[in-house]
Amino acid sequence: MMIRLMLAAAVIATPTLATAQDDAGAPPQRIRSVQVKPGEPCPPSTKDEVIVCAPQDQEQYRIPKALRAEPKTTVQSTSHAVRMERVMQDNRRVLPGSCSPIGSNGQTGCAQAAAEAWSAEMRAKANGQPVDPND
Repeated sequence: MMIRLMLAAAVIATPTLATAQDDAGAPPQRIRSVQVKPGEPCPPSTKDEVIVCAPQDQEQYRIPKALRAEPKTTVQSTSHAVRMERVMQDNRRVLPGSCSPIGSNGQTGCAQAAAEAWSAEMRAKANGQPVDPND
């Protein structure tokens, strides 16, 4: 008889225990981030809401100071292809076919540059785009 009574009590108590477990493991309905002034207390959380407090003077994103600054571009950190492109760009001014007063062949490309500018201006006019004479 005692065993039946204990078994009946266990069967009756089982749904109650399961409900209590479900409530304890349920995530909060709302998570709120609040910025508080220095010295101001954080508002209390409730069972349905979690409040995360941060001071106003602190940055929103915590990026390490080492990563905040722009990286320095040194010769060692620049690829060989980029360095050679810069050299070629500097030397193009004095090569034949450029339009520059520098060097003996600098003026040979002026006619070509004028023709390309005229062609671009005609294309812009045909497309109805404004033309800037200073370009």
